[in-house]
Amino acid sequence: MGPLDKFKDGSTLGVGQGLPRAAPSAKKLNPLYLLIFIPKNLLSYLTGVFVRIKFPAIMQSYINLGFVKLFGIDMTEAARSLGDYACIEDLFVRDLKPNSRKISGPYVSSADGRVEMSRAMTRDGALQAKGLTYKIDELIYGQRGEQTSKTSDLVPAWYTTVYLAPHNYHRVHAPFSGKLIRLRYIPGELWPVNRLAVTSVPRLFVRNERLVFEFELDQGARAWLVMVGALNVGRMSTHICPGFVTNSFSRLLAGKSANRELLPPNGGVTVAAGDELGVFMLGSTTVTVLDAKAVTYLNPREILSPQPVTMGQSLSVQ
Repeated sequence: MGPLDKFKDGSTLGVGQGLPRAAPSAKKLNPLYLLIFIPKNLLSYLTGVFVRIKFPAIMQSYINLGFVKLFGIDMTEAARSLGDYACIEDLFVRDLKPNSRKISGPYVSSADGRVEMSRAMTRDGALQAKGLTYKIDELIYGQRGEQTSKTSDLVPAWYTTVYLAPHNYHRVHAPFSGKLIRLRYIPGELWPVNRLAVTSVPRLFVRNERLVFEFELDQGARAWLVMVGALNVGRMSTHICPGFVTNSFSRLLAGKSANRELLPPNGGVTVAAGDELGVFMLGSTTVTVLDAKAVTYLNPREILSPQPVTMGQSLSVQ
C-alpha cells in the first residue's frame, strides 16, 4: 500500500481495512480511492444547489417524473401529487399521507430503509462492517482528541444502524419516547454511506458530519439518535433548531469548525416515539445508541443481517 491509501488520521483504505479483494489479474481500482482527491463537501453543496433549482411547472413535472422513475420511488404514500413539488429536493423530503406509518412498540425504527444491524456493543465498539469497527464516544462527541468530560457519562450497551436509500422516505423520527436534552452538530467529511463505502472506508460514521440527539428516558435511561450525513447534498436539518442546516455555504467558507451545541429551548423537548426529529436532503444513515438501562427498558431485538424496515416498525422483542 502506498501513500495514496492513507487518510489524514493515519488509517488506511485497503484490503486490511475491509476493501473487497479483487482477483490478482484484474487489479481493479476501487472508485472510492478517487474521492480522496475530491472536495466532497463542496461537491455535495453544489449538488444541493442544483436539486433546489425550480424550473417552470411543466418542465419540473417531467423532471420529477424522471427522478421518481430513476430511483423507483413509491409515490402512493406521498402527501402531495407529483406535480406539486417545486424542485427535486422538495420531492425528496416529501411528507407522507396521515397514518401511513404505525408506531408498533416502545422501540421502533427511526426511518424507512434497511436495518443493517441491531445488537449489543462489543469490546471493540460498534460494528460498521465485517472487519471494521468504530467507537461510539467518537460518534457522539467527536473524533479522536476532541472528546470532552461528557464521555465519562457515556456507557453504551446497544446500537441500531438504519440505512436510507435514495428511494426511501427521508424524514427521521424518534425511535422511543423521552426528553431531548441536547442537540449537537459535529462537522466532518461527506463520504458515501452505501455498502461499498461502509465495507471499505475505516471509521466512516465518525468521519462524516452528524447531528446528535441526546435523550433522557424513563427509569433513568439514556439514549442517542445520530443522523450521519453523506456525499451528494449532505444537508441535514431539524425543526428543533429553525434555520440551521448542515453543509451550508457559511460552513464551507469557515473551513474546519468545532462542534456546536444546538440546545433545545426551555431546557429540553419531550417527544413521543414517532415524532419527527430531522430531515435528510439525500440518502444516509441513522445510528441509535442505548445505555444498559435503556436496553432493559426498551428490550431491543437482535438483528444480525440486513432487512427492510419502515419508520415505526417495532425493533423490540415481542
